[in-house]
Order: sequence, then C-alpha cells, then structure tokens
Amino acid sequence: MYPHIHKYKFESKIANRHNHKIIGYTNNMIGIDVFHIHAYYGISSYNGHTHYFSGFTGLPIRTENGHIHRIEGILESALNHEHIYRNYTDENIEYISYSIFEHAYI
Repeated sequence: MYPHIHKYKFESKIANRHNHKIIGYTNNMIGIDVFHIHAYYGISSYNGHTHYFSGFTGLPIRTENGHIHRIEGILESALNHEHIYRNYTDENIEYISYSIFEHAYI
C-alpha cells in the first residue's frame, strides 16, 4: 500500500449546550498494508474557547472503494467541560510522494 493520508470532518457530541467541528487530515501511515494506522491532531475552537485533540486511528476497515479508519477520543478539557468524538475518516485518500521526504529538513 502506498503512503497516503485521509481527510476527516465531523462534529463532536454536545456538551455544555454546544458541539465542535473536527476537521483535518491524518498524518502519514504507520505500518504496512492492512496493518497500518495514522496519527492525527488538531485544534477546535468555538465561542471563545479552544479544545485540543490528538490520537491514533483504528486499523483499516475495508469498503467498496478502498478503506476508512475509525477515529474517536475526547477533546481536551476547557472551561470545565470536554467533548466526546467518534466517527470515521473519509474513504478517499491522498497519496504522499516519496520525493517529499527527500526534500525534508531534519
């Protein structure tokens, strides 16, 4: 399987009378073929406060046109509340060229 990333876009569960949009792209894949996962992280802001999130996806779930990953966790606590999120990455993937790594500064 070629290196790739997934987009994700969904909303958290409601807490404190509001929810948060969770939008982003996973990082590069870790592992090989059917035994790979992706790391993800981001920030979600709403009405003057911010929650941070990060984690690892589940293993791939086969679909008709490819695969998806389960993505779930808890937005970090802010203003004495936190939000649960649970959904899946998009099925469409974006391939990452190996040449990107050749030009990376480490």
